[in-house]
Amino acid sequence: KGYATYFGQRFPEGSADRAAAGVMVSEVDRLNRVITDLIGLSRPSDIRPRAVKLESVLEHILCLVARDAEKRGVRIVRRFARATPAALADPERMEQVLLNLCLNALDAMPGGGVLTLGLMRQKGRICVLVRDNGTGIAPGVLPHIFDPYFTSKAQGTGLGLATAHKIVEAHGGHLEIESAPQSGSVFTLRIPVNPASPYPSPIGPLPASTPERGRQ
Repeated sequence: KGYATYFGQRFPEGSADRAAAGVMVSEVDRLNRVITDLIGLSRPSDIRPRAVKLESVLEHILCLVARDAEKRGVRIVRRFARATPAALADPERMEQVLLNLCLNALDAMPGGGVLTLGLMRQKGRICVLVRDNGTGIAPGVLPHIFDPYFTSKAQGTGLGLATAHKIVEAHGGHLEIESAPQSGSVFTLRIPVNPASPYPSPIGPLPASTPERGRQ
């Protein structure tokens, strides 16, 4: 990739040679994503859980996707409960999961929309919601959404959600989806509260979601 970038910059802007170098760079990036996803899928249980404030993880994710959301005309809404206790999780793995969910949500709203992130405690677990009001998922597709290599995207590998699901399971948690065509989607992630967390938090209901539901 480095050599392709270097030689590409030596050719005039708009030339066929520079365009060819750009194709090489983009293909290297694509292959790198596939390999990274394969590694993540094969090692989902390689986690190092510790006390983590998921609010901080979510804020970091929002920094990463903010510019992309702005370009797509997507407004971001935060709904974080106050004094949410720490979760027992691997922060890097949780970042991988939540970034994947947020990027999928943005892809589902090509014409703009609202990305809502929720954080709360419910029945001894930390719940994170990632909601979009985009194109939604067809009922026939929903049962396969976490299957490896299953994707409806032209450029997708079908490994992102499968990896996310396995990572959440390795934490002793659950990842669920509710969706309906043209009504958006809601991903709900539930992982255990850190037993030593000193932060109390009220137990509240999850926000209302879309009618069709699939769970794996």
